[in-house]
Amino acid sequence: MSVFRLIAILLIAALIAGIGYDLRRRMKSWKAAGNFLRLRFRDSRHGKGNTGGLDNLRRIVTIVSTALFLILAFTGFFPALLLGSHLSGVLLVAHVTTAPLFALSLSALALLWAHRLRFDEMDWRTAEGFGRREFPGKDALVRFAVKVGFWVVLLLSLPLMLTVILGLFPLFGTEGEALLIRLHGYSALLLMITALGEIYVIVTYVEHTTKQPFKEQTQ
Repeated sequence: MSVFRLIAILLIAALIAGIGYDLRRRMKSWKAAGNFLRLRFRDSRHGKGNTGGLDNLRRIVTIVSTALFLILAFTGFFPALLLGSHLSGVLLVAHVTTAPLFALSLSALALLWAHRLRFDEMDWRTAEGFGRREFPGKDALVRFAVKVGFWVVLLLSLPLMLTVILGLFPLFGTEGEALLIRLHGYSALLLMITALGEIYVIVTYVEHTTKQPFKEQTQ
């Protein structure tokens, strides 16, 4: 088993275990957790609480970006983790075809959400509280976590895309190309872990009500 495959399996298993533990702790039973997730995904899909055209556009772009991300994650990690082989065949075609669409949708996502999810004074106070070992309230913690997750996803997308772009030019030898592929794999792994955690927090903690925690007060 390769080092990358081992690290990926351990990180994904840790994420799944953490999500499972949190759901079990909050819902008390797996049946209740399943019903809770189903209702939350339904609310997210139908955009409960949206109040305008821009909100609807944000929701649509977020859903599209998430769908493209899941396709990339499946096609990229399925052969490496489950089969222990390199990406090839139909999965490679799907991966390469989806990648530029994801880059475009992620750019649109950044433009639509960057201002609303910028850090403000309340977030800095939350961060300072961690340094003083003061646990912030649940709302402040969720708010801070969503913003951190958003910016980390955008940050990790840079090496993910850059390694692909650099690999298209004859600037590196065989060893350089192999290094770019490894860097692309690790960037994709970190991005996937962060994005899945971000999706979980948004779906299960952020209330889909007319209050909208990230509405005008964070602009």
